[in-house]
Amino acid sequence: MKNSELLKKDAADILRASLIALILSLLLVLVFALIVRWASLDGTALTVGNYVIKAISVLVGVTVGFRSKTGGAVKGAVTGILYTLLCVFVFAAADGFRSANFNFADFLTTVVTGIIAGIIAVNLPRRERRNR
Repeated sequence: MKNSELLKKDAADILRASLIALILSLLLVLVFALIVRWASLDGTALTVGNYVIKAISVLVGVTVGFRSKTGGAVKGAVTGILYTLLCVFVFAAADGFRSANFNFADFLTTVVTGIIAGIIAVNLPRRERRNR
C-alpha cells in the first residue's frame, strides 16, 4: 500500500511540474515573440531563445512543482519527457495540426534540465506549513 501511495505522489509531482512548465513556456513564448518582432532577431537567436525558454520552464516547473523529497533525477527526467510531448502537442494544435515538429535536441535539453532541476528540487530546504 505504501508503494502505491508513493507512486501517486510522484505522478502528481511530475504532472504538476509539467503543467507549470508548459504554462510558463507559453507565457515566455509570447514575450519572446514580442521581442523578436520588435528587435528583428535572426534565426540563431530564435534557436537559442527556444532552448533557453524550454530550460527555464522545466527548471521552474520542477523546482516549484515537486512536493516530495524522493527520486529527484528520475522524476525530473520523466517531467522533461512529458513536458516535451505536451509542447509538441500544444504547439501542433496551435498550428492546426498541419505540422508536429519533434526535435531531438529539444528533447535532450528538457530531459537533462529536468534531471538537474530534479536533483536541485529535492535538496532544497522547504519550510513546513503550520496548521493554524
